[in-house]
Amino acid sequence: MISRQHSLNSYIVFFEQMKREDLVRLPEFFADQARFKDPFNDVTGVEQINKVFHHMFETLDTPKFIIDEAVLESDVAYIKWNFTGASNAKQLKFVGLSRVVFNDRGLVSEHVDYWDASEQFYMKLPVIGSILRFIRNKAAN
Repeated sequence: MISRQHSLNSYIVFFEQMKREDLVRLPEFFADQARFKDPFNDVTGVEQINKVFHHMFETLDTPKFIIDEAVLESDVAYIKWNFTGASNAKQLKFVGLSRVVFNDRGLVSEHVDYWDASEQFYMKLPVIGSILRFIRNKAAN
């Protein structure tokens, strides 16, 4: 059995250094029927996970994850990260937390991202953002 700490460390290095050409390596980290979920996607299987990251590289310039901290308890890891990238020359930055479950082979069987898409993404969009800011301000008063 592979050490889950070793699997976590390798997973972190992969995410911090990930480039488009590295997507062929996803099967080294994800179980065949792994689940990946974030505020925009909920997919199962390495091929579908590949499509999520391929889309990220297609739509964003220089996407990058920086891992701030990681905690492993048994087969579950919690990873706090910062994501940066650019879209249409506008710089993006998200802070999030991932819950990652490793199987007995040290592969990821589930990766669920938690981050506030409304505040960190939608609020920064020109039309939708102004509507959401207006609603948030009204609700606060």
